[in-house]
Amino acid sequence: QLTMSAIRVAVIGAGAAGLCAVRHLTKRRPLFSVKAFEQGPGVGGTWVFNEQTGTDQYGLPIHSSMYRNLKTNLPKEVMSFPDYDYDDKLPSFVSHSDVLDYLKDY
Repeated sequence: QLTMSAIRVAVIGAGAAGLCAVRHLTKRRPLFSVKAFEQGPGVGGTWVFNEQTGTDQYGLPIHSSMYRNLKTNLPKEVMSFPDYDYDDKLPSFVSHSDVLDYLKDY
């Protein structure tokens, strides 16, 4: 009897693209065995706002493309994943924290 083992997939980064890849690959279990690797402290990638500068506790550079009052320049209706909508109560042009919450919920 022939047995197949799952194809092991490493997803580098837990930003929007990485989360999308993980979600779709995990829907194809047992064909794929997926593990995500994220350098930062959590999911969100570029949508994580951090006022700190310099280096983190591991000596890695701290980088954030966000600023405190940033709002998207695209409406949420265009930014959403096909299989997961933003909250209807949110305005079309959401804040960076709304995008981060969306990614965490995804």
